[in-house]
Amino acid sequence: MNENKSFYRKLVYILLLAGLLIPLSQLGAPSTLESEGGVLAQLRKEHYLGQADLGEIDPASETIRMATLGLRGIAVSLLWNKANEFKKKEDWTNFKATLEQLAKLQPYFISFWKYQAWNLTYNVSVELDDVRDRFSYVIRGIEFLKDGIKYNRKNPLLISELGWFIGNKIGRADEHVEYRRLFKADEDFHNSFTNGNPPPPDQRDNWLVSRRQYEESISVVDIDKKSIGQKNPTTFFAAPAMSQINYAEAIEEEGVFQEKARLAWRSGASLWRDYGNREMRSSRGTLIQLAELTRWELVQKKLQAEFDGLSTGIRESILAEKKAKLSKSTLSALSVPETLRSEQQRQLVEESLSSLEVTLEEIAARVATDLPEKAGQASRLSKRIAENNDRIFLIKNNRQVSNYDFWKVRCDFEQTADALRARELAYAARRAFKEDADLSESQRLYEECFDLWKKVFVAFPMLNNDSIIGSDLMEVIDEYAEVLMQLDLSFADEEIDTKFPLWDVLEASDQERKYVAPIAEHKKRLEAANAE
Repeated sequence: MNENKSFYRKLVYILLLAGLLIPLSQLGAPSTLESEGGVLAQLRKEHYLGQADLGEIDPASETIRMATLGLRGIAVSLLWNKANEFKKKEDWTNFKATLEQLAKLQPYFISFWKYQAWNLTYNVSVELDDVRDRFSYVIRGIEFLKDGIKYNRKNPLLISELGWFIGNKIGRADEHVEYRRLFKADEDFHNSFTNGNPPPPDQRDNWLVSRRQYEESISVVDIDKKSIGQKNPTTFFAAPAMSQINYAEAIEEEGVFQEKARLAWRSGASLWRDYGNREMRSSRGTLIQLAELTRWELVQKKLQAEFDGLSTGIRESILAEKKAKLSKSTLSALSVPETLRSEQQRQLVEESLSSLEVTLEEIAARVATDLPEKAGQASRLSKRIAENNDRIFLIKNNRQVSNYDFWKVRCDFEQTADALRARELAYAARRAFKEDADLSESQRLYEECFDLWKKVFVAFPMLNNDSIIGSDLMEVIDEYAEVLMQLDLSFADEEIDTKFPLWDVLEASDQERKYVAPIAEHKKRLEAANAE
């Protein structure tokens, strides 16, 4: 009897397992040329989750992962430890070989590619003495990241990271002068990087290559609808324009001016304008455009005026009711001018501010009570005003994140003939001093440069309080002061004082307080002249 029960139980198990094969086949059937496959295969295709959709399928990678027999995690941990040991020992050959093994085991782990590319480009390269050796490891890190993109070709963050490496590591390093020159001349890199279709020589600037990578990462978002995860859209979408702006700055530092510089800045202005007009999702989910601030402020002003006309006197009435509930001491403190309040009165006023706030909802509710025929209109207006307030706040906040206003103005004024010529004169003055030792010519060129900068500040008054432009000009002013010193002159001399047009910039930007004395002397001369 027991044997029969055991047999029947096994038979039931077999039938159940056989029955499960039907739904499993429906779920897990692979796709073929004739069939779309099971549910899972269709979902992989729909959401681009198959290996072929992610990137290249590497037979060697697949073989190595299968050979670990389910112990891939342990193998990965061991290889990470080995990589760190080789790095400490500065055994770069074995370090690189270990990274290649890790890449075969973790081809779709995005952080791995970013972290180890950073290791090669930023950490390993600085350990070498010769600038060419350092540059070779910078390129190895960039190529390592490019290999990662082959496996993850639709990952916008990895593509954007490649743009960052090419732009900022080559263009911002202490050795950026040598790095930029070596990068432009690296035929092998440009050939391999573009699969045998290298750009023309004038397009091999690291900032322009960086810009193209950023644009590719954005196209993956726009066309392939890939997510940027937790990345801030404000900085992500600004990257192409910033690379173009960095290119314009870089070529001017290298002595390229006139039409080429103007076109570089014009392209930067165009990209920045496109960026400002791009619709981006804010942290609160609202779609915003950075260039639309003025339009929304005008809309808000119109809505507020309509709401105020609808609720004339109501705000004041509610405020009066709230004030009536305050203590006598608080009311007394509110009646005292702010500059004359005692510490206790200031505290009382501060504590009362929240209770005296009159909200849109309170006004709309009072309109509904006092003017029921206008209740619906008041409610709709109050909601629209609140939504617009939120939108304006988000636009302003994100404009600050990207320094939107500054870069917009910067791209505009840098294209002007005065700004272009001023930068060219500063470059020529520096060369006259450092290379030709022609002090008089250097002084003349600097002074002509400052006169043109004065015209720029008059045309763009918003620059007067800008710390970035002030800091930029302070370098030129310091160079001019050095020339004056060689000529036994200084800003304290009356002949220099009267000719120098940028005293306001000097006073606002002298963070190291090197020019306190001549600034004070200049003010005395102005006071004396005004007294006459």
